[in-house]
Amino acid sequence: MTTTVPTPVGQEVGAATPAARAARPVGATARAVRQTLRRPAVLIALGWLVLVVVTSLLAGPLSPFDPLAQDLGSRLQGPTAAHLLGTDDLGRDLLSRILHGGGVLLLAAVVPVLVSYLLGVPAGLLVGYVGGKADAVADFVVNVLFAIPALVVVLAVSVVTDNNLPIMTVVFGVVVSGGIFRLVRASTQASRDLLYVDAARVSGVTRTTILARHILPNVLGPLIVQGFLLYSGAFLFLTSLSFLGLGFDPQEPSWGQLVFDATAKLDTDPWLMVPIGVVLIATVAALNYVGNALLATLPSSRRARLLTPTRRPVLPVADAHGTGSTAPAPLPAGPGGDEPRLVVEGLVVSFRGEDGRWQPVVDGVSFAVERGRTLCLVGESGCGKTMTALATLGLLPEGGAAAGSVRLGGQELIGLDEKAMARVRGSRIALVSQEPMVALDPCFSVRSQLGDVVRLHRGGSRADVRTRTLDLLRLVGIPNAERVGRSFPHQLSGGMAQRVCIALALAGEPDVLVADEPTTALDPTIQAEILDLLRSLQDSLGLALVLVTHDLGVVADIGDTAAVMYAGQVVELAPVEELLAAPRHPYSRGLLDAMPEDAERGVPLRTVPGVVPLPKDWPTHCRFAARCELATDACRTGPVPIEVVGPDHQSRCIRTAETARGVHPVATGGQS
Repeated sequence: MTTTVPTPVGQEVGAATPAARAARPVGATARAVRQTLRRPAVLIALGWLVLVVVTSLLAGPLSPFDPLAQDLGSRLQGPTAAHLLGTDDLGRDLLSRILHGGGVLLLAAVVPVLVSYLLGVPAGLLVGYVGGKADAVADFVVNVLFAIPALVVVLAVSVVTDNNLPIMTVVFGVVVSGGIFRLVRASTQASRDLLYVDAARVSGVTRTTILARHILPNVLGPLIVQGFLLYSGAFLFLTSLSFLGLGFDPQEPSWGQLVFDATAKLDTDPWLMVPIGVVLIATVAALNYVGNALLATLPSSRRARLLTPTRRPVLPVADAHGTGSTAPAPLPAGPGGDEPRLVVEGLVVSFRGEDGRWQPVVDGVSFAVERGRTLCLVGESGCGKTMTALATLGLLPEGGAAAGSVRLGGQELIGLDEKAMARVRGSRIALVSQEPMVALDPCFSVRSQLGDVVRLHRGGSRADVRTRTLDLLRLVGIPNAERVGRSFPHQLSGGMAQRVCIALALAGEPDVLVADEPTTALDPTIQAEILDLLRSLQDSLGLALVLVTHDLGVVADIGDTAAVMYAGQVVELAPVEELLAAPRHPYSRGLLDAMPEDAERGVPLRTVPGVVPLPKDWPTHCRFAARCELATDACRTGPVPIEVVGPDHQSRCIRTAETARGVHPVATGGQS
């Protein structure tokens, strides 16, 4: 049901682990915020801000004098019992004027923040999720906004609107909204490749729901922090306007006006600057300190990344053939001559390198899966198995592009846009990941997440959705469905979470299920239970299953056909019984010989020497030649095509005859 972008340990070729996967859990971040708010300096800053807000709201009852009342006999007095902070040049009480002067500023500074959020948050979510041309256009508009001097624009607006403060604050909010847009876009880009977001996409959940329920909660933390910083900037900016006599009623006291009055008397009566200076500096400093303290609690992966590449570029025709790729052998037709459920032909997956050229990581892969049958993609880490699986669902990582053909029930998937693919995922093809605890959204209960997918694909009343949700949980072998449905992901064991992920995959009643190492993160006992569950579901529902695995024992247990992959290519495609009994490629035999089940006491375990080459190091000849004991000069003269060597059996080797006779192609020792 979910897509897996592997971690660096066991990572597939070309897989790029997004920075968001390194982000701290929600609970850890919440604890860090609580600890930050308990720090004495932060408590003092928050206390000051609360004091400023409360005294501004209660300025009328708290003020000892009318802020506009003049007493020329008491002008320019210092602090006295009657006037605690002294008086100005007209004898007006400074304390009363400070209490009344902050309210309008504090309220007006909220407007630019609201405008920035109303513009930046929806645009950042949409553009960060969609990417492509929309990202380029939005980035251009934001660059223009950053290039515009906000003060000059607001001054021009004040002239045109006759000092209309609401309009001036709205315009200022528009100008500074680019910062919020970039923050939200960056956080969205960091979140859109999380496994539970991919799970929602694979389930066919609408874009709006994904953005609102799964991505927006990840963005809220940075937004709250940025809100403090933006509010502080807006407050200081409006104070500057007040100082210039713009936007605010000159008959009413404001902090900027008090600073202006104090500046005029700075040489003769410097005390006027002290009360308002302390209040203003303390307020701005408190806002900034709280904002920066909260900012330090956020994972660095959630901070703004200003420059990001466009998503999912189209692979040019000239680059749609990998290095050394050859035409695939013809695939067998399904029963009765019908095309199998899933057909992959000549699949090439590439990523753009630093030099701007496309580097293939999957090269000309072809296979077919029929109803009720299991095809296993097997090979070492780095052979391209996961990239092949992700390409079938259009879920390649950032910067990946695919070419070739992927047909699902006769419909070509390569080239479909995201909207069209969303109609296919979940309802016709689904994915189960190897990391069940990460594939579920920690913010929602199992029943909520599963119910959303059921409601999307089947509709119905709340009672119908609830019934179907519980039926799915029971279908995957969860006895206490009610209790598990109320649970959150962190309350589940690994095996239980994997069963929930399988239930999510089945919610849309797909024809094809892609399982990317679904038992890797589980202990052996639970692995066997999950494999038994997949087998029983396949028998009862008639699913076509594509299983990605490193374990030949899993292949022997559940597989019908095996596609052995090496360095981005299928080197052998055969029925599992034939592959295990008589492999026709040296690499396949090497994998079988390295199985610990066949080890003998006192005899070193046979291993495949060397390692899988990186895509940039792929040779133009046989890619396994450097590790193969049977390799000759003929193996290094050019690309080796995959050929039919028997009924439903193909091999990419020029020496299949020797392999069939049981010649061991690899030496003892070396690396596995």
